[in-house]
Amino acid sequence: MRLLSAALCFIFCLNVAQAKQLTDLYQAVVPAGQSQTVWQQQALAQVLVKVTLNPAVADLPAIKAELKNAGNYIKTFAAVTSEQGPALKVGLDEQKVQQLLSQQQIAIWGSRRPVIVLWPVEQTTESRAFMQGAAHPVLAQLQQQTQQIGLPLELPTAVDTFVPTLSQDEVWAGNWLLIEQASLPFNADQTVILLFDQPMPGQYRLTWQGYEQGQLLSNELIANSQQELVNSFISGLTAQLAGKYAVQLGSQQGQTELELEIEGLTNFVDQVKVQQLLGAMLSVKQVTVLERKADLLKFKVSLAADQSAFINSLSLERRLQSMQLQTDATVPAEQTDTADASDELFSEMAAEMATQPVTVASDALPAVLRYRYLPN
Repeated sequence: MRLLSAALCFIFCLNVAQAKQLTDLYQAVVPAGQSQTVWQQQALAQVLVKVTLNPAVADLPAIKAELKNAGNYIKTFAAVTSEQGPALKVGLDEQKVQQLLSQQQIAIWGSRRPVIVLWPVEQTTESRAFMQGAAHPVLAQLQQQTQQIGLPLELPTAVDTFVPTLSQDEVWAGNWLLIEQASLPFNADQTVILLFDQPMPGQYRLTWQGYEQGQLLSNELIANSQQELVNSFISGLTAQLAGKYAVQLGSQQGQTELELEIEGLTNFVDQVKVQQLLGAMLSVKQVTVLERKADLLKFKVSLAADQSAFINSLSLERRLQSMQLQTDATVPAEQTDTADASDELFSEMAAEMATQPVTVASDALPAVLRYRYLPN
């Protein structure tokens, strides 16, 4: 079990998270040729879905009533051409949207979103194979729904020219050493396998698995169609991610300020970048520089949400490496320097794949958060 934990830790250290920055979070594209009231309501509803990752947010009674005042949230609009024809590109007031959701105690997602890589495999009575190709109905549905809610998705098998670097049997067996190794090029924050089968006529099943904080999570869904399975999967995945990345503004519990030390800031430009990065986080009210010393900056951070929300926001920034996690790592640093060491480790650990849960680290937060800045 220790070997398995070390192997997965090694893989996750190699796979530096590369969350995606959405630049159109508070923008909507709606069909032209409608009344002003209709397109304004559509634009607000579209943005609310992206900000909350909840396709049904506009159906909530308080939000549905506020749609009548959608014009108050519109900042800009311009005529554009979309795939569906003439359209309007509408920009909404970020502060007003956040205020609305905060008043209704609805959690908000920032523009920095985790990237998820999916490996879908389908088993029938005749065969087992990857779901593949851009026209595959399940893959098309996954891409459409995640695009609608603003969740970055990597679907390697959706490419028509996909050449697998692992087999469908390895995915079906849950060989996570090989699955994570194949996922490394996508720099995703989380890897999930989707296993579709049909246990009996007229019934469809989806088993999806993924690692979260070193622990294997597994979920099983049953439905009357694969389309229903995809809907349930997206709902379950976003609910899981919301617990980590969604921010409830004004929900501070415990201390509302903390100290943050960041090493590796060797020039003024990087120092300014980091201060701006911190100040742009939804979970942050204000950032103040307390001390500059050599390549280290010490900040005082005033929080707009819980401490855990702030730390999870930091985890989405690939240029910031937690020094606490680095201290706890069990894999020697020199093993990450060469491909030969990687091959040796994978070979050594392959026989140790097991189903026992990995021990989860303590949730206790340190008095001072320490990170290292990794320049681009």
